[in-house]
Amino acid sequence: MAESDQRSAVVKALKKLDAVAVENPAYPGTPDVNYAEGWIELKWMRRWPARQDTIVKLDHYTNQQKIFAVRRRRAGGNCWLLLQVRNQWLLFDGAVAATRLNKSTAKELHDCAHKVWADGLNKEELLCCVSLDMKPYIFSADDFK
Repeated sequence: MAESDQRSAVVKALKKLDAVAVENPAYPGTPDVNYAEGWIELKWMRRWPARQDTIVKLDHYTNQQKIFAVRRRRAGGNCWLLLQVRNQWLLFDGAVAATRLNKSTAKELHDCAHKVWADGLNKEELLCCVSLDMKPYIFSADDFK
């Protein structure tokens, strides 16, 4: 799956939360998807390392992305990282990802993930995992004055 396909799948899954894809060169480290309640950084790998004791390396996971995630979580916001490896998807709290990616084996990453989907992304579960409160906001006429 290409990165654009991954981004499109996540934005569609989070449509109820007004998700949008973000391309922002103005602020390094800005995650790929913004939604009403937070941010999601998207990463993918073609395959897991062949050896179980090999550290999983994501060369395209930058220090700016890690800093963004940690700062956002410290401020009380939602920031996630969603890693796709073939048909597996792993959802990490952004601060956990910042401290564990590029330092852990595949098994260790599975163990510290917030959620793992072994056979494709479950859009309904993703929506529940990243949402604080799915109650719709009821607008009143005063909201538009």
